[in-house]
Amino acid sequence: MHNWWESVLKRSVGVAASVCVIVASGCADAFLNQTASLGGDTAGERGAIEIVFINNTPHRALFTAGTYDHTDADTVPQFVQFGGSSPLRVLEGNAASETLELPCARLLSIGGEALADLVRETASEDDFNEDALLTGVGFSSAPAGDADAAVPDAGFAAAQTFLLGADFPCNALVVIRLEVNDAGPEPFLVTMSFIPSESTR
Repeated sequence: MHNWWESVLKRSVGVAASVCVIVASGCADAFLNQTASLGGDTAGERGAIEIVFINNTPHRALFTAGTYDHTDADTVPQFVQFGGSSPLRVLEGNAASETLELPCARLLSIGGEALADLVRETASEDDFNEDALLTGVGFSSAPAGDADAAVPDAGFAAAQTFLLGADFPCNALVVIRLEVNDAGPEPFLVTMSFIPSESTR
């Protein structure tokens, strides 16, 4: 009986190892994501990230960004939105946002469809703007104050989702850049970098 269980265990470990070899980076990223501390260097409590958006395109950016725990069925996303006019934040072309803060969570999503679905499911209709709840990041070429200021006529950047632990640590300053994508096929793209918290710089 002992030998039978040992054989089963070896086969199971072998299968798991094979899967991880096939998708090695995915396994490593998932492990880092699920084991990273939500407190970062702040023990015993959930930390936060500071985040700044830099729009290096000539067009106004329209999007929703937020953090949430994708493995928690009861997760409530915390998010910020940028639209065509106030009261939403507005991120014009060749401009940067103020530094914002979001709670640390397993995922940081920029224009993700899952984030949009969670916002619709958990937030009051008065707490979000549907026009800014896009999949991806939209860009508008309309002048400021124009009726079409929130219409993404200039195109989109694909949505991006970044993993805590694998892509960024808790309590970091996360810098999201919106760029013209000369290489294509999408006209724009989203990039991310971060500066660690003071205690790790």
